[in-house]
Amino acid sequence: MAIAGWPMTLAGTLGRWVMTRLRRPGELAGFAWVCLKAMGGWGSRGRRLLWRNFVSQLYFTAVQSFWIVLVLALLVGAVVVIQGYTQLSKVGGQFALTQLLIVVIIRELGPILTGLVIILRSGSAITIEMGYMTVLREMEGIEMLGIDPLRLLAVPRLAAMVLSSVMLLIVFVVVAVFGGFAGARMLANVSFWALWHDLAAGLSGWDLVVGLAKVMIFGLVTCVVCLYQGFTVRGAVTAIPPQVSRALLECFIYSFTANLVISVFFYL
Repeated sequence: MAIAGWPMTLAGTLGRWVMTRLRRPGELAGFAWVCLKAMGGWGSRGRRLLWRNFVSQLYFTAVQSFWIVLVLALLVGAVVVIQGYTQLSKVGGQFALTQLLIVVIIRELGPILTGLVIILRSGSAITIEMGYMTVLREMEGIEMLGIDPLRLLAVPRLAAMVLSSVMLLIVFVVVAVFGGFAGARMLANVSFWALWHDLAAGLSGWDLVVGLAKVMIFGLVTCVVCLYQGFTVRGAVTAIPPQVSRALLECFIYSFTANLVISVFFYL
């Protein structure tokens, strides 16, 4: 009887696993909605403290990540042009470099790599910070003062993360494109203005919209997931590192899924 009933047992186990995995996006969506509702409470009360938290997160995420994104963009732009020119020249298509820059940097690599920098640097920091505040009962102290922790801590970080994502993507794209132009100039002695003309002719408004939409969603998803994981830490301080690992893994999964969905929606 036990052997005969194993399909039902397997189906039940698989069903519970699927339901557990589907429940987490619902919890995150509910948490995001609560945060957005708290965003409507930006009144005169506590505005200075909210602004200070917003500026602090913006400085940490955007300003302190500037040089990381700058160096990464230079390297990516150079590699894309070198590899692209080497392969395209074999088939006589070296003049399609600008289209390659548009597709690879603006549509795909720019948002993805910018999102990865934000996830690894700012996402982990947010989870650790919120986790310590939760475990050490600082959240309860804030509530006892009559202050909503979501309004004080989550709302400024959400706004700063989305704005920082856009700023860093702009830096990445500009530096990577001009770095690619410099590489093309050295490899093929192509005129800078000819490349610029080809880029302006091949670049459409949708390319910019898709790149910005992707990186804004990456920033929003990263902040929501990391805040949620930080707010839901339970137990001792030793529970924080596993929560950080779980937050980063979920950020990767949701961000890459969103990237795929957006690309399929706009380009297929």
